[in-house]
Amino acid sequence: MSISSGTSLRRQIMLLVAALAVPLLALQGWWSYRDFRGAREAAEEDALAFADATALGVTQFFRTAEAMMHASADMAALDPEDPDGCLRQMWQAVAHHPFLRDAIAVTGDGAVLCSATGNLDRGPRPTEWTWWDELVITRQFTFGNPVRAPVTNEWILPLAAPALDEEGRIEGAVVGTVALVELSELFGGVTIPEDHLATVATAERVVVARSQEAETRVGTTLPELSEWDELVAPGRWVAAGPDFNGIPRTWGQVEIDPGWVIYVGVPDANVYGPAKAESLRNVAATLLVLLIGVALAGGSYARIARTLEELAERTKTLASGETVQLPFNTPDEVRAVVTEFNRALEDRHRAEASERRTRERLQSLFDNAVVGLYLSTPDGRFLQVNRALVDMLGFESAEALVKVGPSSLYHRPELRETMVARALEAGAVPVGEVEWVRADGTLIAVRLSGSLMTGPDGTPIMEMIAQDITAERRTQEQLRHTQKMDAIGQLAGGIAHDFNNLLTVIGGNVELLEDELSETDRLREDLHQISKATARATSLTGRLLSFSRRERDPGQVVDVTAVIPELEKLLVPLLGESISLRTEIQPGPLTISVDVGDLEQALVNLVLNARDAMPSGGTLTISAERYTFVDSETKEEEDGVRIGVTDTGVGIDPQVRDRIFEPFFTTKPMGHGTGLGLSTVYGVVQRSGGRLLTESEVGKGTQMCLWFPLADEGSLSVDDPEHDPGPVGTERILVVEDDDLVRRFVSRALDQAGYRTVPASSGLEAADRLRVSDEPFDLVLTDVVMSGLSGPELAARLPLLAPGTPVLFMSGYLDGSVLSSALRDYPESLIRKPFTSAQLRRRVRESIDRARATSIPH
Repeated sequence: MSISSGTSLRRQIMLLVAALAVPLLALQGWWSYRDFRGAREAAEEDALAFADATALGVTQFFRTAEAMMHASADMAALDPEDPDGCLRQMWQAVAHHPFLRDAIAVTGDGAVLCSATGNLDRGPRPTEWTWWDELVITRQFTFGNPVRAPVTNEWILPLAAPALDEEGRIEGAVVGTVALVELSELFGGVTIPEDHLATVATAERVVVARSQEAETRVGTTLPELSEWDELVAPGRWVAAGPDFNGIPRTWGQVEIDPGWVIYVGVPDANVYGPAKAESLRNVAATLLVLLIGVALAGGSYARIARTLEELAERTKTLASGETVQLPFNTPDEVRAVVTEFNRALEDRHRAEASERRTRERLQSLFDNAVVGLYLSTPDGRFLQVNRALVDMLGFESAEALVKVGPSSLYHRPELRETMVARALEAGAVPVGEVEWVRADGTLIAVRLSGSLMTGPDGTPIMEMIAQDITAERRTQEQLRHTQKMDAIGQLAGGIAHDFNNLLTVIGGNVELLEDELSETDRLREDLHQISKATARATSLTGRLLSFSRRERDPGQVVDVTAVIPELEKLLVPLLGESISLRTEIQPGPLTISVDVGDLEQALVNLVLNARDAMPSGGTLTISAERYTFVDSETKEEEDGVRIGVTDTGVGIDPQVRDRIFEPFFTTKPMGHGTGLGLSTVYGVVQRSGGRLLTESEVGKGTQMCLWFPLADEGSLSVDDPEHDPGPVGTERILVVEDDDLVRRFVSRALDQAGYRTVPASSGLEAADRLRVSDEPFDLVLTDVVMSGLSGPELAARLPLLAPGTPVLFMSGYLDGSVLSSALRDYPESLIRKPFTSAQLRRRVRESIDRARATSIPH
């Protein structure tokens, strides 16, 4: 069984036992300390009590000795002439006071008169005693320090009382000696236990009396009590230290009046022995309790541990969804824990099942998403990719894509580094569009978006969505190109409209002048050059107008198989000898709806561009065939005719490919091209509802394909015979034109043809003339775009102003946004600027005749 240290049940029980044992032992220690301190304090009190009792006896001894010595001194006969009387008195003093060893009578000058023992000549003279001067000065009872007796060599204590005369002068003294050994009897009045030691010592710590071993210890100096010495009251101390025999004792000390000190010592064995025994008994009891607790805790631990081990073994073999079965005799606490564990385990099983279902749904969404999804790390590793991403990039398997990694997909790898750096700095992945390289090397446009999350190990993970927007970007580019071409077309149409007004005036007036001059007039040649310049300008504005038309122009139904052979005769001289022209035309009628002139102009422009792309010669092929066009977005199919112009020239630079259809854009040197060739082709195709397809490879050549919807063969155009350009009538015509020069030319050209014209400079003026005119008009000839009231708006009022009056429109615009739906439905009601006087007269005549043929004359 492996139990982790720090969290195991065994360790917890040990800590619990220790937590109980430490306070118990600490409490036991405190109790022991309290018992020892109490024993010491009791011993100190006991010692001081015996010291006080001993001090009382010693004090009583001194008082008795003082009274005795004074009585002896008062009765002493200090007459040198009566030595016997002196001796008797000394004997009497010794007899009445048995503790005296000797009684000595001394004169005032210090001479010894007599001694009870007869020792007169031994020892120092009284005047040599240290205490003699004190006796003389104080004339009071006094005593000296212990000294050794001269004869017996025992320690004695000298006592002295002065003998005074009637006037209080000292006459002498009575000196007594007390054997210190005899002073031990002073303890007889005090019951001192045998184990206690009482000692009386002088201030110099000389032993005067002792309750034990007095014979050997009296007169010796006491050892120092070095352990501690505590003053409990003035003249009272407690101390600790050994006695002469080294026995440690607790001492009580009391100082008495002579400066002596009473020492009473209690053996430490008697002081601390009972406390130590009690402490040992308590410690033993505490340890016994702890051992019993440890045994009980160990038994509980063993029971719980066995249960937990069995639970652990059963838990290891749990299957998904199962719970732990309780062992036999499981403690209630463990049973409650296991019950809660089983409840939590069931909740976890349910949560895991829910999480597993959620994860499976998310994985299914991830795998089956139609857009590319992947997880990657900032350092360039794929963690997971879905099938859509694998298919989008053209890899064989997800493993192959994961092995490549995200960094190698970028056409410009530095873009990924920048994106990752910004994402880590901002905490979010910015949306961006980049170019990726597919497995086959082709480039695709991809829009990236996603979020930044934290992985299990704390490292950032990028959750990314990759959308292939190649088709979307191509569509956007086509839309931008179309919008740009529309804007340029509107600009070109406006310029051409104004320019056509000028060309109409110039060309028409030149024609009128030519009609008035004779055939030999030299001015006719100058006018002919002006006419040629006007025709060239008219061709230029025609190209601009052709480019500006965006709506489908029904034109006329023509057969391409008939147009190309006729055009081939014109093209051969233009190509030169170094270029070979071939035609590949599918048999059968290939009918399309287009203006034949526009078609020929478009093909000529393409052939000329192909010729210029082959300066060293080559092969130019014109092909025509039926072709079904499939829309890339709607997938709708439409039958049509594809006309191709293919060369083997230098090809088109990819950098300028998107601009080749812009008006005035050219790659040719200055003076060698107008930049309107391909823009005219683009306008013709768009106006006819067709498509313009370009394929080119630098160094190999270019193919331009014009695709037109297939038209009904039964609608093929048949040329009408031309009308007589002479005067055609005398009808009354209302000429409405806001350009003064155009209005004058039109009026003059019609007037010369015999018509009667009434000019009007605006639509509002024309409406007023129609309203007030007494004579009806046979035709209203009006410009389309005018301020105030336009031509179509004026035509809309004709049923009220002049019912049945036909209208013929003039305009340099061909944009459907300018012309009304009526003009698009009836193109015969429109004459386009610039026009000649003959063309104007013919159209005016046709309009009047057509109106008379379809209406009742007014």
